[in-house]
Amino acid sequence: MINCAGFRNVKNNNEGLNINNLGSIDGNYDNYPIEGQSVYINSLADVFDRNTNMFVFKSKYDIRAVNLKLKIINEKKLNVKIYKKEKLLFDKDLSVKLKNDGFLYLKEKRFMIEAIPLVFGGWNFQKSRFTVDKDNNLHVQTNYFFCNGMFLIMNDWKTFHYNLIFKRLQP
Repeated sequence: MINCAGFRNVKNNNEGLNINNLGSIDGNYDNYPIEGQSVYINSLADVFDRNTNMFVFKSKYDIRAVNLKLKIINEKKLNVKIYKKEKLLFDKDLSVKLKNDGFLYLKEKRFMIEAIPLVFGGWNFQKSRFTVDKDNNLHVQTNYFFCNGMFLIMNDWKTFHYNLIFKRLQP
């Protein structure tokens, strides 16, 4: 089921990340994308700190009021901090994996169960990968798969592919 949200083999038009330039991801980024739209992933904070409670319909963060600071610790760990003005709201080291396609993959796949799967509810996965372009903006590709059903009848399953670009902020 994890592969239901697999990435398409999209050619990476950016130089991409590698072991020598992994530190280029370090920086402050706007939470709202400058390019791309999404239904389920509305902000950069949604990629790293997703609200996994289906009964909370309110966003966890005000989309435009926060920014994120990313710092690579090593090729397997990325520190993510989410700020609202000067107040720290989230600080966590996340597991990542650098692959040969120039993307850094978030290893936490964000599996979420909603209600009682296939009785009245379902499950979903969110997988994300990212890289930096020549302008130092963050390119995020997120796949969101969900499957819902009622009374043991699967009534809907879909995979959404999102390409979003987040602007790097000046320090």
